[in-house]
Amino acid sequence: MKLVRAQQMQELDRRTIEDIGIPSLVLMENAARGVANAVIRFYPEAKKILVVAGKGNNGGDGIAAGRILKIRNKRDVTVFLPYGGDELKDDCRVQYEIAQKVGVKFVRELPPLEEFDLIIDAIFGTGFKPPVKGRWVEVIKKINASGKPVVAVDIPSGISSDSGEVIEPVVRAEMTITFALPKYGHVLYPASAYCGKVLIRDISIPVHLWEEELKTELIELQEVKKLIPQRSPYTYKNREGHVLIIGGSPGFTGAVIMASKAATEAGAGLVTAGVAESLNPVLENALIEEMTKPLPEAERGYLHPLLGDFIFESEDYKRYTSLVLGSGMGRYKGGQELVEDFLTRWEKPLVVDADGINNLADMGAKGKELLRKREIPAVLTPHVGEMQRLTGLYREEIIHNQIEVARNFAVENNCYIVLKAARTVIATPEGEAFVNVRGTPAMAKGGVGDVLSGILGALIGKMPIKEALILGVSLHAVAGELAEKEKFTESVRATDLIRNIASAYRFIKEYNPKEDLKRNYFFLREMLSLV
Repeated sequence: MKLVRAQQMQELDRRTIEDIGIPSLVLMENAARGVANAVIRFYPEAKKILVVAGKGNNGGDGIAAGRILKIRNKRDVTVFLPYGGDELKDDCRVQYEIAQKVGVKFVRELPPLEEFDLIIDAIFGTGFKPPVKGRWVEVIKKINASGKPVVAVDIPSGISSDSGEVIEPVVRAEMTITFALPKYGHVLYPASAYCGKVLIRDISIPVHLWEEELKTELIELQEVKKLIPQRSPYTYKNREGHVLIIGGSPGFTGAVIMASKAATEAGAGLVTAGVAESLNPVLENALIEEMTKPLPEAERGYLHPLLGDFIFESEDYKRYTSLVLGSGMGRYKGGQELVEDFLTRWEKPLVVDADGINNLADMGAKGKELLRKREIPAVLTPHVGEMQRLTGLYREEIIHNQIEVARNFAVENNCYIVLKAARTVIATPEGEAFVNVRGTPAMAKGGVGDVLSGILGALIGKMPIKEALILGVSLHAVAGELAEKEKFTESVRATDLIRNIASAYRFIKEYNPKEDLKRNYFFLREMLSLV
């Protein structure tokens, strides 16, 4: 499912109206019917409803929804509209005049909210640019303080469609009915937390207008299941990929151990874990299915900057299909030289994670130039702090604009970005972006990123990189959800995710959105026929 920004949505509306010939009032009526249908289905006990309407198209959607609820479902509807008819925009004014003729009650002063069972927020739409000003500041504060359930039309008033930033006051909705496609503000935190459950409603904007042009997508498990590799009956271990995982330093061998075990569980035919020679006994004791490779060290426990010669000049190099570089390796001058060497000479898919990213960032412009020169683009898996070091942006800039920050870096530097935060965003060198909304706060634990890098390392060695990242991020997120269900939020460990990778594969393979409706953040497009 595609995701859009405000300007893109406005262009889709324009092309539908002007090029296709569907009148704007038809689109508004379809939107209003979607809101009314949702209220009828999900709030059957709400008999007395207040619509809080602005003067633009969002207000028109809300007024029309109120009229439908009154006529079709005999709800007691009041519309708070603090404007005269001549102040309303064209379509909103038409809906106002129609609603008056069928007896919808309009008031210019906000009535006592305790009198109502449900509030429909139709103040600002997707074109709104925060912050809220004027009379609406107090209105929104009163709505939030009322304790009444709120259904937002298109997007909760006060939220930007283009980012996850929240500038109070913002309506806190229990449910949001959006039209045609979800917007950035519906999926990026913290704005997403104000939307409640999000229902995407078709309003007759033709699919062909966005299928090819929009490059941002919401990852949906019913599509991800198509990516699961199907093993040939005559396959063998070398054909299923041989992952080399290099990292570790004193106190941080666990990162390599977890990445290695995750790679095996994710489907790699062979896994070799490499750490500094003096640390190798730790891996020998911890790993059974995986092989270990003691590597040259500069000082006790730290990888030698020239260990590339040891790898590239060995017969083993030909057997490796992918590389995970950086987990727990430490941040030091020799580390920069090591990362530079592998980015230059490793001619196969690779994941640069953790301190691999930090050492790359410490190189400044030189590091980015190394990325740009690669024939097979590298995969970088930064969390927000590591993305700060790569870009020089403030933390809030990255969190609020996660999609565009990831996309811009990937395009400018010829790499894949897997930007990890409350949402995970995958960006490609071609400018595509994929947003994962699965997962759980239970995954905010040390080592969870190492598990992801191991999963990705296994998959990029046996399937196209973009598809491997989408599948890998989904497996990781679902494994976290299953681990939380098995244990308790506070008690989930990174190793619990590794144990649940197999269950995550099965969950995705057998995924049915109808059965998963209560767990998912989104009422998916398949559910629209039920509303």
